[in-house]
Amino acid sequence: MKLLRLATITALSSTILAGGTVSAFAEEAREVTTEGQIQFTPPTEDDGELVVIPPVGPDEGGPDVELEPEVPGTTGPLSIMKAATMNFGSQVISNQDQTYEMIAEMAKLTNPEEEGPTHVPYVSFAQVQDLRGNNEGWDLKVSLSNFESNTQNKILTGAQITLVGSAIRYEGSNQGNAPTAHTAGLTLLPNGAAQSVMKAEKGKGAGASSVVWGNQKDLTDQFESEGFDPEKDVVKNSAIQLFIPGSTAKDAATYTSTLTWELTETPKNEDDDSDADSGDIEDKVLASPQQ
Repeated sequence: MKLLRLATITALSSTILAGGTVSAFAEEAREVTTEGQIQFTPPTEDDGELVVIPPVGPDEGGPDVELEPEVPGTTGPLSIMKAATMNFGSQVISNQDQTYEMIAEMAKLTNPEEEGPTHVPYVSFAQVQDLRGNNEGWDLKVSLSNFESNTQNKILTGAQITLVGSAIRYEGSNQGNAPTAHTAGLTLLPNGAAQSVMKAEKGKGAGASSVVWGNQKDLTDQFESEGFDPEKDVVKNSAIQLFIPGSTAKDAATYTSTLTWELTETPKNEDDDSDADSGDIEDKVLASPQQ
């Protein structure tokens, strides 16, 4: 009897110990975490051409248009995608000071109606796309050459272009990263220094940014007004104007000028690199399509 009782107690003890061991390593798993990952790199020419993003789309009351890059085949990672072409039309020679509004640029409709126009007036704009992924900033500048012709009075002395007003359209969810536009009334003087029209400080400007000249609703209203004849009439964009003094001699000819657009990387501040010599830091010209 004593031997049997001892054996039973031993067996029960072994079972309790075994059960305790199983309980320590078989707890229920009700919540676990794993990791998701994606890596981004700046695009290269092997990644395909970039496309212009219309700054005023149909969701804002603008027309649905197709816009070609200023330089066909443009690739990343930091490029000028579009720049404004400035045509001030045909004007009567005058001995009085004159200010001429720009003729609105035209854009191709994506889905024109069968018997409707294929092109419509569209705001003028310059667009920068920054896909570097380093948030270093950039600066878009423009300069103007003389208005010249191949005639006796070959230069329009005193001519100047004024960018009356502008707006920024930033294609990003965080509008705090948008660049800034030039001040209203910026003047471009022939052979003068290049003027900044849109600038992204360090930490801003990633993605697509446009500086826009003109009001799309106003341009559309002119084009769709009663009696407007596209064959004879023109739509004017008052946001860009050309001033010519009355004293300037003008021949019966076409005068042309070149607008040079330059996109530069924003220089580092001395605080960013204590070893850098500020005198040696210069903007790097990245692109300068001409009109």
